[in-house]
Amino acid sequence: MDMEKQEDKIIEQLETLNEKMAEQNTVKRIFVTGVIYGVGFFIGSAIIATIAFGVLSPWFGKIEWVRDNFERGASIR
Repeated sequence: MDMEKQEDKIIEQLETLNEKMAEQNTVKRIFVTGVIYGVGFFIGSAIIATIAFGVLSPWFGKIEWVRDNFERGASIR
């Protein structure tokens, strides 16, 4: 008797899991998740690049062609 109750509970849980998996594997949900991750990756990469260029800017300023082009751009104003 106790074994039958456990089997019924297991079957019920498996059915619930199957329903949740079916909801998660829809094309719309996968698309939206991909878009969200893509935007997050883009924003995160921009933040990391900005921080890296900010920290490394003194080193970049020592490169002659970078300094020349910066001064040329600044003189346009």
